[in-house]
Amino acid sequence: MGVQFAMRITFLLLLSYGLSEAAAPPMAKPGCTYLCGNVSIPYPFGIRADCYFNDWFKINCSTGNDSLVRAFLPSIDMEVLEIKFPDPNNDDDSFSSLELGIVRVKMPIIISSNCTSTGPSNGGVNMKGGPFYFSSYRNKFISVDCNNMAVMTGIDPMLVGCNSDCNSEPKIDKEANCSGFNCCQTTVPSGIQVFNVSFKSKDEKNNGSEKCKYAFLAEKEWFDSDITNLSYEMLLLERVPVVLDWTVSNFTDINFTKADRRKVRRGSTDYGAVYYCGYGYEGNPYLNTGCRGKLQLPTALIFP
Repeated sequence: MGVQFAMRITFLLLLSYGLSEAAAPPMAKPGCTYLCGNVSIPYPFGIRADCYFNDWFKINCSTGNDSLVRAFLPSIDMEVLEIKFPDPNNDDDSFSSLELGIVRVKMPIIISSNCTSTGPSNGGVNMKGGPFYFSSYRNKFISVDCNNMAVMTGIDPMLVGCNSDCNSEPKIDKEANCSGFNCCQTTVPSGIQVFNVSFKSKDEKNNGSEKCKYAFLAEKEWFDSDITNLSYEMLLLERVPVVLDWTVSNFTDINFTKADRRKVRRGSTDYGAVYYCGYGYEGNPYLNTGCRGKLQLPTALIFP
């Protein structure tokens, strides 16, 4: 009995030691801060100069007037909400196997020139030359107001936009669903890095001069679940959640032999190569530590 008890204690100690050794692999470079508020900052992103890949991936971590710590990407002047790595082996349907890594950010709403100066931003976004692209899979283009045609600009030769009609009732289900009455929506083209909007009234008599029109990109999941009254809620918002795809392949290429040794896999997308951990492995494919085997624990431990 005493021998069996001692064996159990020894086994549990060894198991505990194994668990500590099999902790989650590092995601940031050695000695680099991994958290900014509640946002994880994996390499190639980083806060210090020696912690990020290049200036596009630099993160500013600062405390606002509300005492909350927030992460910002100064290269595109946006607050960061979340950073994720590509994982085609993930069974979670919310993450497409065709995607690159993603960054959720807060992006300004664009408004027409006849809105009050206290409203949201009029400026567009230009990320040309960088590693970020507006996600076609996770975003939608939305315009609010009636008798309005909103068209995305800066993506020549494509013409992308939507039309909205007026409705005399103050609020109907169609408006809440943004189906063309007082609000319209459409898909976002893949591979774009520039976003701006031009507005045109469908009513030639008044040319829509008395109306304030809003247009923006927004994360599909956020918009569909959080917005119920567009006419009211858009007046209170200056920025909305948007998802960006990101890649490092524009700036570097990982040696195939080294990648295989680190259990890193390489896929191809419209933006270039994407690197991720092979099936059964986890970690950061851009670090020398590479990807490690995921810990598999038995469902039960049977002692003699």
